[in-house]
Amino acid sequence: MSENPRDEQATPKILGVVLFDGFELLDVFGPLEMFGNLGDRLDVLLVAQEPGPVSSGQGPQAVAAHGFDDCPPLDLIMVPSGQVRAHLEDERLLQFLRQRAADAELTTTVCNGSHLLAATGLLDGRRATTNKMLFSQIAADRPNADWVPEARWVDDGDIVTASGVSAGMDMALHVVARLFGDEAAERLARGTEYEWHRDAAWDPFAAQAGLV
Repeated sequence: MSENPRDEQATPKILGVVLFDGFELLDVFGPLEMFGNLGDRLDVLLVAQEPGPVSSGQGPQAVAAHGFDDCPPLDLIMVPSGQVRAHLEDERLLQFLRQRAADAELTTTVCNGSHLLAATGLLDGRRATTNKMLFSQIAADRPNADWVPEARWVDDGDIVTASGVSAGMDMALHVVARLFGDEAAERLARGTEYEWHRDAAWDPFAAQAGLV
């Protein structure tokens, strides 16, 4: 399913998805099904510490076209979840996120990718959310963020964080609507036959996890 918008930008925005060993498959490819069908409005890059294949937590690999050293400027950044705890003290990764987020229009996370972003200090004093099954643990580990228990996603200006795994697709459509208009987001939801939850506060999983 591909979209050919009539009002394409002369210069597309660039989204960089930051991969690490053990990343969550749906966190990456669910949102990219939305972002990747914007035609010439958006270019998607997979980035890792070094270019080449990166193994997901489920086994299949994705190929990073760029390493940190040769990554071009990014307008948008997305940090997926996965085996994040293994990377919370990876200073090269954390510094890359700090430096690139400072210049990006938007930095986004999916699921416990917000734990990784919080480790950079970028969520200090910022509203954010994360996977509800891990919510209490992450909030206790990174108390400087203003964690929102009941949220499908949280838009805090230049940082947008999503709840667990599939919430990344709702977050992606929200970002598309914010940057490119509601009509573009609605076309993507229809084209993928995805039931888009437009309400950021829609979150039955918070109650299931005993957070509310």
